[in-house]
Amino acid sequence: MQDYFRAFIAVEITDAIRAELADVQSVVEEANGHVSWVRPQNIHCTLVFLGDIFANMVNSITTALKQATVGCKPFEIEIAGLGFFGSARSPRIIWAGMAGRTDALIELQGKITAAVLQVGLKPDEKPFKPHLTIGRVRSNRNAAALVKAIKANETKSFGKVSVERIVLMKSQLTANGPVYSLLLAKSLDG
Repeated sequence: MQDYFRAFIAVEITDAIRAELADVQSVVEEANGHVSWVRPQNIHCTLVFLGDIFANMVNSITTALKQATVGCKPFEIEIAGLGFFGSARSPRIIWAGMAGRTDALIELQGKITAAVLQVGLKPDEKPFKPHLTIGRVRSNRNAAALVKAIKANETKSFGKVSVERIVLMKSQLTANGPVYSLLLAKSLDG
């Protein structure tokens, strides 16, 4: 029997940005909405969610990521703005946005998606919207106050990050939330 696990390909952020995002989580938490907050150490930008993969696929994914990043130069993006997916009556995901070279990020994500498709994986088909998930709304409790707190921070800047590599992460679900571990880091070639 083969081992399998949940995996995703992502861009990491700095500890300084994580600290800024933790601060804004605390501010928005005061609205007393029913939110499951992402632990700061787990905040990242998912480029491609792979779902459950077999352990023996890691080598193929490594090759695919090498091919996808050929000619991709490092670039800088700004983590800026707070928003939500869903409606004001029923927000679902609270996110920090991205600004700056999002065109380069979108192009990189497209190349990675194409590469993992070629090795037989079927990544999530939702259109890619660059963001960092910082909270998942569990119910509509105090939704109006929650949305107001999010909107009060919709223009906040959290800092800039230099995208110099992508990572393949393993996600293990536990009773205390997911635990992520690094399987592979691939530098952008430049």
